[in-house]
Amino acid sequence: MALHTLRSATDTLKEVAVIYFVLLLTAALAFAMLEGQPFLDSLYWAGTTATSTGYGDISPKTLGGKLVAVALMHISIFVIAPLIVVRLIERMSHDQHQFTHEEQERIIAGLARIEERLERLEQR
Repeated sequence: MALHTLRSATDTLKEVAVIYFVLLLTAALAFAMLEGQPFLDSLYWAGTTATSTGYGDISPKTLGGKLVAVALMHISIFVIAPLIVVRLIERMSHDQHQFTHEEQERIIAGLARIEERLERLEQR
């Protein structure tokens, strides 16, 4: 159920991007409060940390800041990155010949009509 909910919430790259942006803003806000850094510097730190670039010019000093850093690193690598990769692969491997739901419904209805006619013919 949780995987289905996650998949539904991240159907498009836009939704994943929004989640990532919210993650960066949340981490930056927490970092700014815990480390006493300006918000824009904290946002820069969150961006470099989430992408595992980590220049080291800004780094956490407090336990809370370090915990935010560890959480941000793990969420961005083990949650956000796989979601992005999966969405990109789905877009690249989308089968243009795949039937839509409506087409599948029409085919099923057509087959049901054919089966009914065959049954009537067999009964004669």
